[in-house]
Amino acid sequence: MDSFGIEVILPEEGKTTPRCPHGPTLLFEKVENGGNKGRRFYACSACRDRKDCGFFQWEDEKVSKDRMLAREAEMLSKRPRFTQFLQFASLPFIEKKFCEDCQILLLPAEHTCVTSYVITRILTL
Repeated sequence: MDSFGIEVILPEEGKTTPRCPHGPTLLFEKVENGGNKGRRFYACSACRDRKDCGFFQWEDEKVSKDRMLAREAEMLSKRPRFTQFLQFASLPFIEKKFCEDCQILLLPAEHTCVTSYVITRILTL
């Protein structure tokens, strides 16, 4: 029976890595029983389950400019907006709400959109 593991390869000094919505990625390498090394690939450094972040790129893969732009647009759409947090922080206490199901802070415009979820008022911030 063949067995294998995955090793994390530390980045070389000064070398940049691709980014996913969660930040910089890590370089991984599949290692088979007996020490045979496989192809290296980049994957999300924050999420170990591909269903949480599907980012994947072979180390030697050449990425086109169009793909890089599409990836950047996707990252921006998924990245939490700091300005939304600032809006939330400036709200009066009575308007600060949190969706326990989604684990997100809700701005007033979102209070009515989320009717079937458990919403709680923020006690402290």
